Amino acid sequence: MITAKQTITETFIHLLSEQDFEAVSVKGIVAYAGISRSTFYLHFTDKYELMEAVRSQLNGKLFQIYSEPSDAETINLKICRHIFRYRSFYRQEFSDAGRIHELTSRFACQLDHVFGDEDLAVFAGWGTIGYLVSWVKAGFMMSPQEASDKLMKIVFADWTANLAETRERSS
Repeated sequence: MITAKQTITETFIHLLSEQDFEAVSVKGIVAYAGISRSTFYLHFTDKYELMEAVRSQLNGKLFQIYSEPSDAETINLKICRHIFRYRSFYRQEFSDAGRIHELTSRFACQLDHVFGDEDLAVFAGWGTIGYLVSWVKAGFMMSPQEASDKLMKIVFADWTANLAETRERSS
């Protein structure tokens, strides 16, 4: 059974697909969800607290993907599917440079635990989030599978071979 809190959260995410966060109102949330204002305020003090709760929930799910045992290809696909499923939220999240920076730093920290190499984690974290931001801002012109495949191509690129090839063409 879906709870009132879940209804509020799902309604909020849906409304983000139709309007920017600043345009979303508690009045609009309760009207769309078919609940009373008092029910909303029973769970959240305002839309900002609701946004923080959604941010914590969705970013938590994103980071959880890395703690599930799986290969890199499956992890990347799960990440792309997650971003696509919650695209209305991530459009909002990735429109704020401060949020991108915060998420990327947390992502790099998470990857440091995975790789055990801080430099690799920073490079992979910033590269991955940067790629995902680009995908989101381009309006999801590719499917999650295509975005994941391209991300995997980047991850496993032989950078030294690519650099040598580029130098040969420049000569």
